[in-house]
Amino acid sequence: MSTTLLLLLLFIFACSKVEDLQNIERADYQAEYAIPLINTSFSMQDVLENFEENSVLTVLPDGLLRLQYSGNVLTETADDVLQSIIDALDAAGLILITQTETTLPFSMPDGMEIDRMDLKSGTLSFAFVNCAEVAITASLTFPTVTLDGAPLVITRTIPAHDGEGVCPIVSTNQGDIAYDLTGYQIAPVEGLIKVIYHAEDADGLAYDPAFGTNISISDFGFSYLEGYLGQIDHSGPRDTIEIDFFDNWIRGDVFFEDPKINFHLENSFGVPTRSIIRSFDILTVDGMTLPLESEFITNGVDFPFPSLDEVGEVKIKDFLYHKDNSNIREVLGAGPVAIDYDIDAATNPDGDTALRGFVTDSSFYKVRVDVDLPLYGWAINFGVSDTFDLDFTSLDRADYAEFKIITENSMPVAINLQGYFYDGNGVLLDSLFENDTAVIEGAAVDQNGNPTTTNEVITFVDFPADRFASIKQVKQVEIVATFFTSTNGTQSVRIKDGQDVKIRMGAILGVSEK
Repeated sequence: MSTTLLLLLLFIFACSKVEDLQNIERADYQAEYAIPLINTSFSMQDVLENFEENSVLTVLPDGLLRLQYSGNVLTETADDVLQSIIDALDAAGLILITQTETTLPFSMPDGMEIDRMDLKSGTLSFAFVNCAEVAITASLTFPTVTLDGAPLVITRTIPAHDGEGVCPIVSTNQGDIAYDLTGYQIAPVEGLIKVIYHAEDADGLAYDPAFGTNISISDFGFSYLEGYLGQIDHSGPRDTIEIDFFDNWIRGDVFFEDPKINFHLENSFGVPTRSIIRSFDILTVDGMTLPLESEFITNGVDFPFPSLDEVGEVKIKDFLYHKDNSNIREVLGAGPVAIDYDIDAATNPDGDTALRGFVTDSSFYKVRVDVDLPLYGWAINFGVSDTFDLDFTSLDRADYAEFKIITENSMPVAINLQGYFYDGNGVLLDSLFENDTAVIEGAAVDQNGNPTTTNEVITFVDFPADRFASIKQVKQVEIVATFFTSTNGTQSVRIKDGQDVKIRMGAILGVSEK
């Protein structure tokens, strides 16, 4: 853990100050050198800001420190909604016009009921066929396909049939220009799009459409859809949030009094949308997988959504899983190392066809998961360990040493420390103390868990000649720190901004006669 690393760095820094001993010549006398090594202070905020790589440390309004871990932003757009309609329209292919009034054979997917479609692209191709012995003027009118309020009308004159060979054709396949549908609006009536065919000769005599008269529409693109847009599941990717607070955990318990998991939701879909939580598991230091449980996990969380008169707006909502609506204290109090989750979403989850909504080509929803761990809780025998390279070559002229450490602590956290020295082959040379030693004593707290005192501890670390000689071959040191909150688990305490630990360290180094 980061506090352990800091203490070790202080110890190494202390040793680095005695390099001047290289200039001392060995003589027939005993000399001692008192050297001040450290006079510094640090707060838990300093420690966490320096060493918690995956988190953001913030100070809450009451001064309480909070670690926040965030997952990736899951983003889904309206592409799949729009594409399902495009696929349905493209499936119609060539549409034969065999009657004076034809309903286009478009079938909307997933029970959709479209009231309005705004096109940003599209091409209408056509073919007029005339098998009459007189020239005719024919038109196709689309009453519900409009541009600036005027319906789409295609009118062409087709020459007379001479009675031999194929009937005359005027079509986009023979060089006529296809219609660009960009900017047109389609407003189906009761889900239907009609086409009216009319043809007459110079005398006003009407004609039915000849065999082969047809239309086709391709290259659809929509900027806006309105209506009942069906029930569609949007599948998001699985994600994992790594929590490095417990990276070096070896034993003990930590309990967070008021952890929270926040769903930050952003939505510009103009339709009801609800989260579908496929899984939401907490992975612990001892290999367990604990599911987060809540009615809002089972039933999901409703997204806010803009109404029909709020097109283009993004609605934002934060939903908290906390100790009163979930089992979050139990699962996050079990030493979490990661949170693994799979969150999807469903539109129109209640299937209310009377509720009309919209999507645009820029509609999206986003979900970000934040894990908040306010430093309000307790720890019992919370042990962490780390191993570092260490070299005492620069101390070859010193024969013995005694270190004095004075700590003043206003944090409600006590720290027991032990160190183990190893040579280059991994053989244990010695330990820092005979037993785990309380180098920092936690401050007492009031009924609300706030510190009320500052505690001072004086610690001596004695390395007489035989012990000091044994550790001069050190290549690695393992530091084991054990943390206890001041109440030893009987009451939660608060780690706040401004609480700090002051450390003073000095050494007496001796060169004895040989």
